Amino acid sequence: MSSSQPSLFARTLRYMGMTTLDQQTMRATYANEDSKFFPCDGNEIHYRVEGRTDSDAPVLVMLHGIMASLHTWDGWVKELKEDYKIVRIDVPAFGLTGAIANGRYEVERIGDKINALLEHLKLEHFSLVGSSLGGYISWELAAKHPSKVDSLILLDAAGYPMPLPWLMKLLTTPILRHAIVLGTPRFMVNITLGDVYGDRSKITDSAVQYYHDMMLARGNRQSLIRLFEELEHMTAERVKQVKAPTLIMWGNKDRWIPPANAKLFARDIPGSEVIMYPGVGHIPMEEIPEQSAADAHQFLSRVLVKPAVSKPKKEAVSAS
Repeated sequence: MSSSQPSLFARTLRYMGMTTLDQQTMRATYANEDSKFFPCDGNEIHYRVEGRTDSDAPVLVMLHGIMASLHTWDGWVKELKEDYKIVRIDVPAFGLTGAIANGRYEVERIGDKINALLEHLKLEHFSLVGSSLGGYISWELAAKHPSKVDSLILLDAAGYPMPLPWLMKLLTTPILRHAIVLGTPRFMVNITLGDVYGDRSKITDSAVQYYHDMMLARGNRQSLIRLFEELEHMTAERVKQVKAPTLIMWGNKDRWIPPANAKLFARDIPGSEVIMYPGVGHIPMEEIPEQSAADAHQFLSRVLVKPAVSKPKKEAVSAS
């Protein structure tokens, strides 16, 4: 065996999640030439700016969900980069951004950090795309800064009070909230992904590896517990303040956030549109990236003032 290869003991510790990956290791593995880091209140927020570079390009800001990272949008970036300037962000508490330095995990506070980054990038107008927790942050931002948000796309978004998913319940119990910090086995990540995908056959080994690594990054497991605790007190009071044209996307096999919540968003955001995806789970942008990106593009092309369309997109069949 090459001396550069980790020992069986080291590999076992990593598989069992009984190790921590430092920032240098994470950046070497998951940052690339597009990665940038914005200093903000003790954190360095990891983000990438991709796609069109001209001044007329419509801007999409993409926010991922809990336990994920900006990599969850890989499929959408591939499909949309010719038509949009895309800013995707490792939401504070996760990814290469890591645990929140000041310990404030309230959704509104996380939104303030993201808004600070967008102001740093001098983005006065943009469309927000948010999945799950990222959807919660997105509609909160749209309600708080209506003059900035041109449109809003919510994928299986959080916000309305609901029974917590089984994993959240387990990890907020007194015993397991401490145990997860000591060990997070890879098979547990595999089980969790099986719970958020509608079609488990679409889960790849590389997806399991990157989700596991994101869990093992220093401070991220503690952040997960803190966010679960925050989500026990979700409130959708400000949803009705959203004024931006809104597209609501949902997988009808979502086991984490009830598909019925799509109707609640549609009820409270006047003029919003709903697409329900048969057989799809909690993260449509990963499970059906081409179809969901095409639906997003068609929506944006209709509602944006300057819908710069460089080439026609193939139509996707969806159930609404």
